[in-house]
Amino acid sequence: MDKLLNLVGKLRVEPFDLILDHLGWWPRNGIVWAGSRAVPPRQLRLFDEMTRALVAGGFSVDARPYFPHITLLRNGRCKGLPELKEPISWGVDAITLVESSLQATGSNYRVLARWSLDEGYPGEGACMQKV
Repeated sequence: MDKLLNLVGKLRVEPFDLILDHLGWWPRNGIVWAGSRAVPPRQLRLFDEMTRALVAGGFSVDARPYFPHITLLRNGRCKGLPELKEPISWGVDAITLVESSLQATGSNYRVLARWSLDEGYPGEGACMQKV
Protein backbone atom coordinates (compact mmCIF):
# COMPACT_ATOMS: atom_id res chain seq x y z
CA MET A 1 0.00 0.00 0.00
CA ASP A 2 2.83 2.43 0.80
CA LYS A 3 4.26 1.90 -2.69
CA LEU A 4 0.92 2.81 -4.25
CA LEU A 5 0.51 5.87 -2.03
CA ASN A 6 4.00 7.04 -2.97
CA LEU A 7 3.38 6.61 -6.72
CA VAL A 8 0.12 8.53 -6.72
CA GLY A 9 1.59 11.27 -4.52
CA LYS A 10 4.13 12.09 -7.24
CA LEU A 11 1.53 12.87 -9.92
CA ARG A 12 1.33 16.50 -11.06
CA VAL A 13 -1.94 17.56 -12.68
CA GLU A 14 -3.97 20.73 -12.32
CA PRO A 15 -7.61 20.57 -11.18
CA PHE A 16 -10.17 20.26 -13.97
CA ASP A 17 -13.92 20.12 -14.62
CA LEU A 18 -15.54 16.91 -15.78
CA ILE A 19 -18.64 17.71 -17.82
CA LEU A 20 -21.30 15.00 -17.36
CA ASP A 21 -23.48 15.31 -20.45
CA HIS A 22 -25.31 12.00 -20.87
CA LEU A 23 -26.70 9.01 -19.00
CA GLY A 24 -26.09 5.36 -19.80
CA TRP A 25 -26.69 1.82 -18.61
CA TRP A 26 -24.58 -1.30 -18.88
CA PRO A 27 -27.08 -4.21 -19.00
CA ARG A 28 -24.47 -6.88 -18.19
CA ASN A 29 -23.74 -5.50 -14.72
CA GLY A 30 -26.79 -3.25 -14.26
CA ILE A 31 -24.80 -0.05 -13.68
CA VAL A 32 -26.51 3.24 -14.47
CA TRP A 33 -23.99 6.03 -14.99
CA ALA A 34 -23.49 9.66 -15.96
CA GLY A 35 -20.67 10.16 -18.43
CA SER A 36 -18.77 12.64 -20.51
CA ARG A 37 -18.63 12.56 -24.31
CA ALA A 38 -15.32 14.45 -24.25
CA VAL A 39 -12.53 13.76 -21.76
CA PRO A 40 -10.92 16.99 -20.49
CA PRO A 41 -7.21 17.11 -21.49
CA ARG A 42 -6.09 17.44 -17.85
CA GLN A 43 -8.11 14.35 -16.90
CA LEU A 44 -6.65 12.38 -19.79
CA ARG A 45 -3.18 13.50 -18.72
CA LEU A 46 -3.89 12.37 -15.14
CA PHE A 47 -5.06 8.98 -16.42
CA ASP A 48 -2.01 8.57 -18.69
CA GLU A 49 0.46 9.59 -15.97
CA MET A 50 -1.19 7.35 -13.38
CA THR A 51 -1.20 4.39 -15.78
CA ARG A 52 2.49 4.85 -16.62
CA ALA A 53 3.42 5.19 -12.93
CA LEU A 54 1.45 2.09 -11.92
CA VAL A 55 2.92 -0.06 -14.71
CA ALA A 56 6.45 1.18 -13.90
CA GLY A 57 5.78 0.34 -10.24
CA GLY A 58 4.83 -3.23 -11.08
CA PHE A 59 1.05 -2.88 -10.74
CA SER A 60 -1.36 -4.34 -13.29
CA VAL A 61 -3.83 -1.99 -14.97
CA ASP A 62 -7.14 -2.54 -16.71
CA ALA A 63 -6.67 -2.93 -20.48
CA ARG A 64 -10.17 -1.68 -21.34
CA PRO A 65 -10.47 1.78 -22.92
CA TYR A 66 -10.69 4.65 -20.44
CA PHE A 67 -14.29 5.78 -19.94
CA PRO A 68 -14.80 8.50 -17.32
CA HIS A 69 -18.16 8.18 -15.59
CA ILE A 70 -19.92 8.48 -12.25
CA THR A 71 -21.82 5.39 -11.08
CA LEU A 72 -25.33 6.41 -10.09
CA LEU A 73 -26.96 3.02 -9.44
CA ARG A 74 -25.94 -0.62 -9.21
CA ASN A 75 -28.20 -3.54 -10.22
CA GLY A 76 -30.41 -1.21 -12.24
CA ARG A 77 -32.78 -2.27 -15.01
CA CYS A 78 -33.63 0.31 -17.60
CA LYS A 79 -36.02 0.42 -20.52
CA GLY A 80 -34.77 3.88 -21.36
CA LEU A 81 -33.01 6.81 -19.79
CA PRO A 82 -33.92 10.48 -19.96
CA GLU A 83 -31.68 12.98 -21.69
CA LEU A 84 -29.87 15.39 -19.39
CA LYS A 85 -31.46 18.80 -19.87
CA GLU A 86 -28.21 20.53 -19.03
CA PRO A 87 -24.66 19.21 -18.62
CA ILE A 88 -23.41 18.91 -15.05
CA SER A 89 -19.98 20.38 -14.31
CA TRP A 90 -18.16 18.30 -11.68
CA GLY A 91 -15.09 20.07 -10.32
CA VAL A 92 -12.20 17.66 -9.75
CA ASP A 93 -9.59 18.99 -7.33
CA ALA A 94 -8.39 15.77 -5.70
CA ILE A 95 -7.60 12.11 -6.21
CA THR A 96 -9.27 9.84 -3.68
CA LEU A 97 -8.28 6.20 -3.16
CA VAL A 98 -11.41 4.30 -2.14
CA GLU A 99 -11.77 0.67 -1.13
CA SER A 100 -15.14 -0.80 -2.08
CA SER A 101 -16.62 -4.06 -0.91
CA LEU A 102 -19.90 -5.60 -1.97
CA GLN A 103 -22.09 -6.88 0.85
CA ALA A 104 -25.52 -8.50 0.78
CA THR A 105 -26.91 -5.13 1.87
CA GLY A 106 -25.11 -3.19 -0.88
CA SER A 107 -21.75 -1.55 -1.49
CA ASN A 108 -19.54 -0.27 1.31
CA TYR A 109 -16.91 2.36 0.61
CA ARG A 110 -13.92 3.36 2.71
CA VAL A 111 -11.63 6.28 1.88
CA LEU A 112 -7.99 5.20 2.27
CA ALA A 113 -6.20 8.37 1.13
CA ARG A 114 -6.78 11.67 -0.63
CA TRP A 115 -4.46 13.92 -2.62
CA SER A 116 -5.29 17.54 -3.36
CA LEU A 117 -4.48 18.38 -6.99
CA ASP A 118 -4.30 22.13 -6.54
CA GLU A 119 -1.87 21.85 -3.62
CA GLY A 120 0.34 19.50 -5.61
CA TYR A 121 0.63 21.44 -8.85
CA PRO A 122 3.22 22.53 -9.84
CA GLY A 123 4.86 22.60 -6.43
CA GLU A 124 7.00 20.22 -4.50
CA GLY A 125 4.45 17.45 -4.07
CA ALA A 126 0.80 16.72 -3.72
CA CYS A 127 -0.68 17.06 -0.27
CA MET A 128 -1.70 13.56 0.80
CA GLN A 129 -4.10 12.92 3.61
CA LYS A 130 -4.01 9.30 4.79
CA VAL A 131 -7.32 8.29 6.32
